[in-house]
Amino acid sequence: MSRAFVKDDDDRPEPTILSARAPYYVLVAALAQLDDERRERAVVVEVAPGVAGFGSRIEVIDERGARASYAIVNDEDADPAAGAIGISSPLAQALTGARAGSTVVWHRPIGDATLRVAKVDP
Repeated sequence: MSRAFVKDDDDRPEPTILSARAPYYVLVAALAQLDDERRERAVVVEVAPGVAGFGSRIEVIDERGARASYAIVNDEDADPAAGAIGISSPLAQALTGARAGSTVVWHRPIGDATLRVAKVDP
């Protein structure tokens, strides 16, 4: 097929493809609850108090004043409709390291959004 008929999205990141051997991030408290397959891939993560990261629930306020709450989880456990976002998602990347009161920029395909972090729970 001629390349003239193929739409290239050079500015879009490549999609994340989950591998059966991909690391499975877990908090120490949840390590014992994992099945054998996930335990073999487990990477224990420590979260600093008050800092958004894996395992955190973050409440944000957008530019219009709308509130939303997100939990950063493993990519394979993500359920955006339920507020569970994968650790490699653009939103999780924007929120990681943020503290209550800080502002982050979420780079979205439809345009950047500025979010104010209202609360970070472990």
